[in-house]
Amino acid sequence: MTNYYNDVYIKDKYSLLASKKYNPVVIPNVNKIIEDYYMGEKSIELAESKYQEITIKYLKNKYKKIDLIISGDLQNQILSSTLASSKFKLPTLGIYSACASFIEGIIIASSIINNNKCNIIVSTSSHNLVSEKQFRFPVEYGAVRKRVNTCTASGSVSAIITNEKSNIKIESSTIGFITQTNHRDANDMGSAMAPSCAEVLNMHLKNTNRSIDYYDLILTGDLGEYGLKIMKRYFKIINGKSLNNVIDSGNIFYKDKNIYAGASGPACLPLVFFDYIIPKKKYKKILLIGTGSMHSVTSTNLKVPIPSISHAIGLEVNC
Repeated sequence: MTNYYNDVYIKDKYSLLASKKYNPVVIPNVNKIIEDYYMGEKSIELAESKYQEITIKYLKNKYKKIDLIISGDLQNQILSSTLASSKFKLPTLGIYSACASFIEGIIIASSIINNNKCNIIVSTSSHNLVSEKQFRFPVEYGAVRKRVNTCTASGSVSAIITNEKSNIKIESSTIGFITQTNHRDANDMGSAMAPSCAEVLNMHLKNTNRSIDYYDLILTGDLGEYGLKIMKRYFKIINGKSLNNVIDSGNIFYKDKNIYAGASGPACLPLVFFDYIIPKKKYKKILLIGTGSMHSVTSTNLKVPIPSISHAIGLEVNC
């Protein structure tokens, strides 16, 4: 399903990154850097909600008139988003598409704004210690990790979506469908998400009647080193064309290429997009594809093949 928008823009953002010192990243322009994983809270779960609260609060205080918050994260029952949004007494929609949540949020916000004049904050967060504890093993456990594992980006990004003209226009979106292969390894999410990413890209190009080189850049979420290779091969099989203008956020997030297969988490894509890609002032037409591995603790224990989802938004950038 592909949608087109008239006057929908990304007006502003506020980003927070945790522990740049211990996990060196390529991102030079993040708004706030913290070194305390706990943020003075009693647990890492509460710390992550604090991340998101900080980014939402900045935009709310700066722009005053906010009509809606749309937010999602990786914690069970999107706890981080729920606790953060509870501080503001604003209408709230909680969403979950795993690491594709931020792009899903932008699609929902764009659809609302396309028919109404309003300002919507789309927010997400992720925390490495929370994700490891919830989906695999607590970091303190010292479990040996596989090379295909990713290291979840710890941070938060909130953005204002509005009908007020700005330098980043949201012109289209494509909502993806759930894909499921026989892949069952929760340590290797990149391989699980690769088919859904290729499928939504192919669907977007067909629905919009565009060629691959219409976009200066196709920026994917968190496929990592191995998932990106699989996605490219998969896309060539279903589309017949090679991808030469694609960058995966997770694959480039860390400066140290020895941090497993790269980065992951719903904050990974927006951090790279806003604080690494946009400052380059190099790309005018960008397709963002959020990628989500939709497994849970229950599905992993049941040995169910991992379902995945990807969503895409087309942007026109003038900055």
